[in-house]
Amino acid sequence: MSKTILKLEHITKSYQDGSGKNLVLNDVSLDVNGGELVAIVGPSGSGKSTFLTIAGMLLSPDAGAITINGERVSDSKKKNWTKIRHEHIGFIFQSHQLLPYLKGLEQLTLFQDKKNRDKVNAPDMFTELGIEKCKNQYPSEMSGGEKQRIAIARAFINDPDIILADEPTASLDGARGRQVVEMIRLEVKKREKAAVMVTHDERVLDLADRVYRLENGALTQNNEK
Repeated sequence: MSKTILKLEHITKSYQDGSGKNLVLNDVSLDVNGGELVAIVGPSGSGKSTFLTIAGMLLSPDAGAITINGERVSDSKKKNWTKIRHEHIGFIFQSHQLLPYLKGLEQLTLFQDKKNRDKVNAPDMFTELGIEKCKNQYPSEMSGGEKQRIAIARAFINDPDIILADEPTASLDGARGRQVVEMIRLEVKKREKAAVMVTHDERVLDLADRVYRLENGALTQNNEK
């Protein structure tokens, strides 16, 4: 059985709301193993993106701990968080966020660490994701689905332990959105990564290994999955 790569324990987060506080996450915990894609659903404003941002060490929780590969990284000094993110976490955003002046292959190679070039071959990623023709194209010459596949490749290019996807199908139609999540799942399984996907798209939930619902500050597993 694959080991636990990402562990979030008793995460709590609130925001100031006028004279009071809005409790967004209330004692939330989640473990994700290598090769596992976990989906989180919930209504708008339920804290899904906040949860993902905390998991990606872009935001501090009010309480709780984040552990990656057995190391409690949330105890690290804030000045080390950028290094931890760079070494361990790959992000896939709602928008592909490609640089308009770089061709497809350059979107990957420009940001790939030399030490990871033997682990992840950038041109091979294009073949795996079915977008070979995009290697020498600018984003303006690509479809929305092609741009999002390059964003997937970019998330994996430095061989991170964890993939965090925030509404990766938001800008795509149903068919293309499903293809994108299928690609994420394929790479997660092949490379034994721990992945968490926040989504409103219930049409792709069958591709997840586990589905959770975040609502009223609580994270509960969907037992139908």
